[in-house]
Amino acid sequence: MRGFQRYTFAMIAVLGTASAGAEQPVEGDEQTAFFSELWRSVELTGDRDDFEFPFVKLRGRYHGQAFAVDGDGGNDSDWENRRIRLGLDIVFSEKLEFAFDFNMRRNSGTPLFDNFDFLALNYAFSDNTALSIGKLRRNPLTREDSMSSNRILTVERSLLSSRFFVDNVGGVFLVHEQGDWAFGGGVLSGSTSDNLALPTLDGSVMFKGNVAHKITPITELRLDYLYNPGDPDNSDVEPYRHVVSLNSYTRSGRWGLITDLIYADALPEARGDLYGFVVLPHYMLTNRLQLVGRYTWSGSDTDTGIRLLNRYDRRAVPEGFELGDRHQAVYLGLNYYFYGHKLKLMSGVEYTDFDSASGNTSVLTANAALRFYF
Repeated sequence: MRGFQRYTFAMIAVLGTASAGAEQPVEGDEQTAFFSELWRSVELTGDRDDFEFPFVKLRGRYHGQAFAVDGDGGNDSDWENRRIRLGLDIVFSEKLEFAFDFNMRRNSGTPLFDNFDFLALNYAFSDNTALSIGKLRRNPLTREDSMSSNRILTVERSLLSSRFFVDNVGGVFLVHEQGDWAFGGGVLSGSTSDNLALPTLDGSVMFKGNVAHKITPITELRLDYLYNPGDPDNSDVEPYRHVVSLNSYTRSGRWGLITDLIYADALPEARGDLYGFVVLPHYMLTNRLQLVGRYTWSGSDTDTGIRLLNRYDRRAVPEGFELGDRHQAVYLGLNYYFYGHKLKLMSGVEYTDFDSASGNTSVLTANAALRFYF
């Protein structure tokens, strides 16, 4: 398993999924011991350190959240089953692993399984070089978007970071780590089938690349780039030809800081170029309680280049106010970690100010969320 642990570290360095706070459960207390034993119950066969038989474990997550949104155009509140997923991890050796997740139906009805969230075969050529093929986890394109939904520090990602990849996509991706540098690159397909959302070859190939460098002992700087040729069959990505993100992550003791500068060059189907920045500081008040802030500013070169997210701002603005050219939002939240990111409560309040084509409008959104994964 040591080879896969090193491979995982290399993948983390490239893809930017390192935890931003509360990486590990608090050790040495009865609560942690109880959760550790409970989480081991999803291990089905094999042993993590002995590959006489494949090591197989269930994987899954549940993210549920309450929301209340109020704005110039109305208000709304409800509970949402945000994500329900179930799958398997199968580790054949120190080098070879296969894993998948199904998106489960979030509300009543059949079938129970909706489609594949991801389906990937990973092979580690060495301790610092690995290849993934299949329907892959979100390849890095902005710092927030490349962090797993299990480990993001805010209840929802910022509007700016949410404007590019819509979902996991198919392809081949190679990562390599060398000293303080990490590299990633691959070819991706932006189209999926209608039934199980598996990758298809209907659209044109897209190209994705990343380079990360640890510029100080506590700070990593990373450059992400996507090229999309603009095939209309690339329906699982947003219509931007070039997307560039220069982002960083700093961590020292109890505090951390994420920054991101983003520019997206619009294809004809988009309403205009999109650009802006995100600043996300966080601080561990105690071993379990975390304070999180975020400021987002977005702009466009056209009057209607930015569209408010359907979750949740569009529910509370007047009709015709969902498109504009300037957006800013301030978020403040508290997270409580029972067992690291594997079991946590999240809460947050975000104020949005939006210059729409029809005039200025604002929205206030409050969330409380339960999240766990195994």
